[in-house]
Amino acid sequence: MERKRKQRAASLVLITAFILALAVIIVAAIALINLLGGGQQMQRATDAGNLSLARSVLVKVAVPLANTGDQVQFNGVSDHTMGAHGVINLRNINRVMAQALIINFNAHKIAADGLDQGANTHASQITTISQQLGKSLSDELAKPSSVQVFFSSIAKLNPTKQFGSEDIAPLGAPTFSYMDRTMPSNVYIASSAMPDYNFTTKTSKIYNDKVSAWVSPVNSDLDSNGVPHNYLKGYLEGMSPAANFANTYFVPLKPGAKPHLVPQVAFEENNKASTGANAFSWSKPVPNALSLKGQAKSTQGYNGGFNAFALVEPIDPVGFPAALPHGFIRIQNGAASPTTGVAGNNSADVFVYTMNNPQCYPADVNGKPLPYFVGMNDSPLPGGAANGQDYLGKIVQDIKDGKTPNCSGLSVGYALSGDSLGLGGVSQANCNNIGGIGGSGVDNIALDAPGNKVNTDMNAYNSSDNRGLWARPVLEAAYNIQPPTPTGSNGGSVNVADIVNLQLLSQRAEGNDFHPGTYQSGIAHVPPTRGVLSAPDFRITTDQGVHLDSKSSEGISLNGPMWNYLTQRMYQIDPEWLKYASTGVYASEKRPLDYILSQNIVPMGGRGYIYFSASGNAGKGGLVLKPESAALSDAPWLSDFIGQLPDAKSPSSPTETRQFELMPFSQINVAGDWGYPQPYDYPGKICLMNWFSFTPASGWNNLLGQINLGAISTSCCPEGSTGSGAFAINYSSGGDTLTMPPGCACPPTTTCDSTGPC
Repeated sequence: MERKRKQRAASLVLITAFILALAVIIVAAIALINLLGGGQQMQRATDAGNLSLARSVLVKVAVPLANTGDQVQFNGVSDHTMGAHGVINLRNINRVMAQALIINFNAHKIAADGLDQGANTHASQITTISQQLGKSLSDELAKPSSVQVFFSSIAKLNPTKQFGSEDIAPLGAPTFSYMDRTMPSNVYIASSAMPDYNFTTKTSKIYNDKVSAWVSPVNSDLDSNGVPHNYLKGYLEGMSPAANFANTYFVPLKPGAKPHLVPQVAFEENNKASTGANAFSWSKPVPNALSLKGQAKSTQGYNGGFNAFALVEPIDPVGFPAALPHGFIRIQNGAASPTTGVAGNNSADVFVYTMNNPQCYPADVNGKPLPYFVGMNDSPLPGGAANGQDYLGKIVQDIKDGKTPNCSGLSVGYALSGDSLGLGGVSQANCNNIGGIGGSGVDNIALDAPGNKVNTDMNAYNSSDNRGLWARPVLEAAYNIQPPTPTGSNGGSVNVADIVNLQLLSQRAEGNDFHPGTYQSGIAHVPPTRGVLSAPDFRITTDQGVHLDSKSSEGISLNGPMWNYLTQRMYQIDPEWLKYASTGVYASEKRPLDYILSQNIVPMGGRGYIYFSASGNAGKGGLVLKPESAALSDAPWLSDFIGQLPDAKSPSSPTETRQFELMPFSQINVAGDWGYPQPYDYPGKICLMNWFSFTPASGWNNLLGQINLGAISTSCCPEGSTGSGAFAINYSSGGDTLTMPPGCACPPTTTCDSTGPC
C-alpha cells in the first residue's frame, strides 16, 4: 500500500512537471509566434517606409541652384519650387546632364571646324558644374534629415504593436545602389539635337556614329509618327563626343515604370559603380536605389533591425527631351546709325517728304532769311497751328505782343550762334529775333530755278553754290544733320538706301555730279516699287528694321545655309517646335522657320532674340522672335545671359548674301531733270546687298549662336561666292563692316560707277 502511495505521488510530480513544462513551452511558443508575427509587421512597415522613400525622393529631396554664377544657366531645366531660381532633384538631374551633353557636342563641332574661341573650355566647365550638382544631390540624399521623414510617414501607418509598443524608427543614413545599368533614363534625344544635323536630309553623322549606340526606345512615349522616342541610357560608360572630352552620365529612370522593392542580393551587387556588370566611372554618381534601415524594441526587450531595398522610378509615361529650354539666338542688325528723321508726321520716307512738301522759313527783324524750317503739313504743331505758315505767324504775333514765342516746332539745319542742330534747336535769343515769314514757302521741286526768290534767299547760307541751287538747309531740316554724314542726334537709323539718296541730294544741292561711294548700315525694308511722284521716284526704307523670313526680299534664303543653322539650333531649344511651326501655309510651303522669323522685325542698330516663350504658340509655349526690350520684358531670365559672347570665332566672310537693284535706271533717269542734266541722269547702277553671318556658340550661358547682318551698296556686280576670301567682315562693338573682294574696288573717277564691285 505504501508502495502504491509512493508511485502515485511520483506520477503526480511527473504530471505536474510535465504540465509546467508544457505551460512554459506554450508561453514560449506564444511569445515566439508574437515575436515572429511582430517581426513580419515590422518588415512590412520597413518595406512600406522604403517604398515611400523611393517615391518621395524623386522630387522632394532637392538642392537649390545658386542665384548667381555658372549654375544659373541650368534654371531652364530645373523645377521652380523655391522661387525664381530652381532646384535640382532626381526627376531633373538627367536634364542637367543632357544640357551639358549638348554643349559638349556643340563645342566639339566648333573645335573640329577650327573655330574654337573658348568653347572647349566651356565644355569642360559645364561638365564640372553638372557633376558638382550631381554630387550635391547625392550628398543631400545621404543626409538622414533629408530622407527619414519620408520613411517614417508611411512606416508608422503600418501596425507593429505585435512586436512591441514602440513604433519603428529609421536608423542612420540610407545606403545607395546603382541598378538597371544601361536601361533608359528619363531624357530622350534625336538626331536633330546634333550640331551637324541637316534639315533637308534629316540626318546627322554624329548621331549615327555615336549617339545611336547610347539610346533605347521607350514604348510608352511615341512621337507624332507613332515611333517610340529614343532615351539616353543610364549608367553607361563612354558617352562623350571625343576622347579629350569628359564623359556624361545619366541615371536610369525609365518612363512609365513605378517605384518598387528589389531583392537585397541585386541591390548589394550594384552598390558600387566601379564593380559588377556594366561598371562605370562616374566618380560621385547619383543613385537610383536606396535602402534605409528600421529599428524597434520588442516587448521582450530585444532590439530588432529590419531592412528593405527600393528602386526609384519616374512613374510618368513620358520623359523630357534633351534641350536647353533657356537657350537663345541673338541677332545683331548692323550698327546704330542715328538720325532724327522727318519732323512732324514721322514718316520714314524722308526724301519724298523733303522733295514733295513745301516748307516755310522765318525771316529776322531785318527781313533776312533764317535757316529754320517747318513743313507745311507738319502735325501736331505747337499751339495747335494748322500749318507751317500759321505757326510762324503765331510766333511773330507773340513777339509783337511781348509774349515768349515757342520755337520748339522749328528744325535747325544750319546753326546760328547759340543754336543746335535738330528739331527745336533754336536758341531763345534767336527765336525772339524772328520778325516775319520769308517768302511763301520753300518749293523743293522748283529749287533748280536760279531766279527763284527762295533760292536767292537761301543762297546767303551757301557761298560755294555757284549755280544758285540751295537745298541743303531743307535736307538738314528733314534729317537734322549735315549731309553727307549719316549720323544724327536722336538715335534713329539710316539704311544704305537712305544714305545713297541723301548723298545724291546733297550733291545736287551743291550743284556737283554724283559719284557714289560704298555705304554700309544695318538692314531695313526697302519696298520693290513706288507710286508716281512729282519728285524723283526714290526707293527708300519704310521700316526701321528687317523682316528675316524667306518671303521678304531682305530675309534669309529658304533652305540656305542660314536656314539650316537656325533650324538645327531651334531643335536644341525646343525639340518639338515643328509641331506648331508646321501649320497652315508654313506647312504647305515647307518653310516652318518662317513661322518664327515673320513674327517681328529686328530693328536697325538693335538686337532681336529667338527663344522659347511661355506666351508663344498662342499661349501654349513656343519659339518666338522679339526685339531686345520686348524679349527682356517677356523673359526676364534673359537678363542673366544677355552679355554672353559667342565662344566660337566669327566667320571671315558672310554665310549668305542677297542683292537687288536699289535705284533702277528708270527711277534715276528723270527726263530733263527739270532742265538740269545732273545728277539724276546717273548712268550707272546701284545695288543693295544684304549679308548674313552666323557665329555658332556652344550653349554656355544658354547662347547658341549669333547672327550679324548688314547692308552695303554695290555697283550690281554678281553676288559672288561667300566662301573664304570673297568678302571680309570686320566685327566691332560699333557695328560690322564688309570689305569687298580684291580687284573690285574702283577709284572714284568719272569713268567708274562705284567704289564697290565693278
